[in-house]
Amino acid sequence: MPSLWLGMREAYSVLARFYDLCMEADYDQWVSYLLDLCRDHHHVPGSIVDLGCGTGNLTIPLAEQGYRLTGVDRSWAMIAEAKRKASVLGLEIPFYVADLREVRLSGVTFDTAISACDVLNYLPTEEDLAQAFATVFQLLASGGMWLFDLNPEWRLREVYGDQSYADLQEDFAFFWDNSFDATAGVCTMDLTFFVQVPDGSYKRITERHRQRVWLPEQMERLCADHGFRLLGAYDFLTSDPLSPEGERWQFVAQKQVASGK
Repeated sequence: MPSLWLGMREAYSVLARFYDLCMEADYDQWVSYLLDLCRDHHHVPGSIVDLGCGTGNLTIPLAEQGYRLTGVDRSWAMIAEAKRKASVLGLEIPFYVADLREVRLSGVTFDTAISACDVLNYLPTEEDLAQAFATVFQLLASGGMWLFDLNPEWRLREVYGDQSYADLQEDFAFFWDNSFDATAGVCTMDLTFFVQVPDGSYKRITERHRQRVWLPEQMERLCADHGFRLLGAYDFLTSDPLSPEGERWQFVAQKQVASGK
């Protein structure tokens, strides 16, 4: 019915409400892994900025362990959900709506930054990536560490690729239709939600996500160009060197200590 069609929405504007129901991830294991990487590289995190924090699934457990957290995400809807979850737990975490390419937190620096769950894959051009690297450089104190990950090429091509998925929950359903452009290296994901409203009917809402293939050699070059030293690149949840068939690629970069410091 046309009256129930609300058009294409910005990524995560609708998904934010259902994100935690749809995702299957062990966030405690994820947090432990990131902290292990810090220890492996002799880094002691204290103040952490979670860039692309989503609904706070890493931000909140890190804060519960006593670290000083700040959350940043470009989606107001995801930030609203993160704030709600933190408030329920009595946690005072500053959250900001901002794009990774242009985050400005005046007078504040951090010793650690994380960008987890494909954040950088959402940046469409190498110029956007360069802006993100420059932004993180400014946010980190000298010697600070940035832990970020990527969806590997094979995963965007084959797992998402030209595939369709569907799920039915108690009060909503969604359909996930993907297409992969091998020439551009871009996976387009169209999510269609049928969301129950108070009168018992369902509204149809669609939002679009795009992820770009980025390669390890590009990350290495961007690190070198923007004042970082790439300390390690691993298959996710391991200390093994990354491989083409890895489920996720994890990177550890350090802002180089300023000359004379």
